[in-house]
Amino acid sequence: MSRRSTRTRTAIVPATDAPISSPNKLKERSTTALSTSVKPSVKITKNTTTADADKQSKENKDKVKDNRVDADTSPDDEKKNDLIVPLKKRRITKERKQQQELDIESDVKSRCTWAANTKYPLLQQYHDTEWCIPGGFNRTNRYLFEMLILEGAQAGLSWATVLHKREAYRKAYDNFDYNVIADTYTSPESNERLLKTDIIKNKLKVEASIVNARAFKRLLQELYPDQAQPEDENGFWQFLQAYKYRPKGQERAKSTSHHLEKDIIVKNEESDRLSADLKKLGFKFVGSTIMYAFLQAIGMEVEGVHHSRDCFMNPNNM
Repeated sequence: MSRRSTRTRTAIVPATDAPISSPNKLKERSTTALSTSVKPSVKITKNTTTADADKQSKENKDKVKDNRVDADTSPDDEKKNDLIVPLKKRRITKERKQQQELDIESDVKSRCTWAANTKYPLLQQYHDTEWCIPGGFNRTNRYLFEMLILEGAQAGLSWATVLHKREAYRKAYDNFDYNVIADTYTSPESNERLLKTDIIKNKLKVEASIVNARAFKRLLQELYPDQAQPEDENGFWQFLQAYKYRPKGQERAKSTSHHLEKDIIVKNEESDRLSADLKKLGFKFVGSTIMYAFLQAIGMEVEGVHHSRDCFMNPNNM
């Protein structure tokens, strides 16, 4: 027999002659080996399952939270969410809407020069509904006191600035109730409080407004005690009738256009008298120019230019 055969047989014999274990021991050994080899896999699977469970639990909590938020969300909130659009888009939409409103407002109307600028819709609205309405837009003492204070506040400023502060004035001055102002705004702290609001922050004008409230109340109580309340219409309006413009003979008030600056009157004899009389009664910031603008604004007949000849509010164009 060759060496190769002997060597081969030698290799096989030990395996054949090896002791054979009982079936029970083989089963135990295979089970042990299987458990040993599978154990790491089971451990990994367990860890992975725990992580997945944590992740799934978190997702479920998020869903519950989202559902709770959705349930608590009101229609108004949903409407607000619908309005959340890019800033640029919002700006373009806003500008387009404003332009459409201006186009509708302006249409073919011709206004006085000072109210023709479409950038100031409040100015146009005031011009179209309040300014220089024949016979007076509002004759109540409250409204006339409001206009007296606002005209004084305008000194050195534009009327557009005053109009943008108008609501702030109404809030700060108790809706221009001169009785309340005269009786309760009696300390330096009152002035300081007013200066902290959104009105025109001018100390002299604020002090003058409180002084004028006291003078206004005193004038009405002395001359028109039965028409001294804010909503009465024949108190201060009746007082102002003495300063109405009365043309002499064939003289007529000028009706030239606002475009002609040389024809614009800023004061006259009536405004001079009113200014002097109010100062004697203790009023402040009531110069002749301010009083002319005041009389013109409230619809009192005054000499000079009112609505320009081509303005749609001119009585001749109505």
